[in-house]
Amino acid sequence: MELDEKQTLQKKVILKCLAHEITTLQAAMVLSVTRRCIQKRIAAYKQKGDWSFIHGNTGKHHTNAAREEIRKKIESIFLDTRIDGQSFSGISYSYFQYCLAEYYHIKASVTYVKKILNGIGYKTPNRCRKKKGTLDHLYRPRKEHEGELVQADGTGFDWFRNGKLYCIQGFVDDATGEPVGLYMTRHECLLGYIEAFRMMALNKGLPQAVYPDRAGVFFINPKTGTKTAENEEQEKTSVKRFTQFGRIMDEMGVDMFPAYTPEAKGRIERFWETIQQQLPFWFMIHGINTVTKANLALKDFMIEFSRRYGKKAKSGDSYFVAADRHQINSLLKVVIPAKTDKGGVFSLKGYRFFCPTLPYRKIHVCMSEKDGLWATPENSGIRHEVKLVETDTSGKMPEVWKDLIETFFLRNAKAKYREVYLEPDIA
Repeated sequence: MELDEKQTLQKKVILKCLAHEITTLQAAMVLSVTRRCIQKRIAAYKQKGDWSFIHGNTGKHHTNAAREEIRKKIESIFLDTRIDGQSFSGISYSYFQYCLAEYYHIKASVTYVKKILNGIGYKTPNRCRKKKGTLDHLYRPRKEHEGELVQADGTGFDWFRNGKLYCIQGFVDDATGEPVGLYMTRHECLLGYIEAFRMMALNKGLPQAVYPDRAGVFFINPKTGTKTAENEEQEKTSVKRFTQFGRIMDEMGVDMFPAYTPEAKGRIERFWETIQQQLPFWFMIHGINTVTKANLALKDFMIEFSRRYGKKAKSGDSYFVAADRHQINSLLKVVIPAKTDKGGVFSLKGYRFFCPTLPYRKIHVCMSEKDGLWATPENSGIRHEVKLVETDTSGKMPEVWKDLIETFFLRNAKAKYREVYLEPDIA
């Protein structure tokens, strides 16, 4: 047994005390301890000798069995979990800690989880943004009432972690930060925003105002040449709602005005940042790997997200207005003008449909994810059912329209109607 430098010094001082070369008070001053401490060390040395200077836990490895078991479980979950071939690699420390508590009933702090993951060589790819010295835009406080302002936007992302991008269109309440409507499509489109708005209208009600960017879905923006302060101001004052979505908002009495910078609608921009880190793993845990399954499950994710991050509005009065279900479903649709021939056949982007009740008429072709595709006379809202009679892959039809026709016309159709250009939905 060898004493280290500090222990050797303590022994020399205690031996001098025993030899009456120094007093216990002087020894206490040398070792920077109390006189009573010196007296205890003298008594211990007389009883144990050099062992009295060595701490009793020296050389021992104390392990809490329960804590060690938790550590092994966390490591095993992270390293061994495979759901449809996917693992937790890429997840943030905080969301993994939440998943452990929510789905595996393991309670541990984020710091402890981070220590365990770092111990097996894992580093999260998500880094905290550095705080800037000065803000490049003014902070806008939240609205006081729920439903007073709803921010709208869409974002494409690899939600299923399979290398394919899909777009989620959504609405986030400005007062609470809670998502009130989400819908996934292949690409950002009018159909996606209509279905996200339908979810909000039926579950929460109609908001007082919608605040999107200047995308073509919402506004028809005047084309100008070289940007100057004068024509930029003219552009801001001349933006009018001539799009289908804008007309729907007018009919419902919902105001809509554009955001000219991403910072202006920062609430929903930060919402996308958060769910891009979390939703792919939420999908993985729940076995969701198709657009159809995602749209059925997004409502549950919204409830979970609101429970964790939602803020209470300053005012208890809600500005959401209860909506009539029939009115909502009748207005929320995509409308395309068309014309039938003498046989009641019309063409839509290479597809040919048959409407026997509307021969040689100007019609509106209506589409929605809820009701499929149908036709109405130009000056009437009466619904007329149509049948698909021919497909033509040379037509430039949006992918979301193809998916809708696939769902309502082709999924159980005979093989002669089916085309190979449709991507198979991974089940």
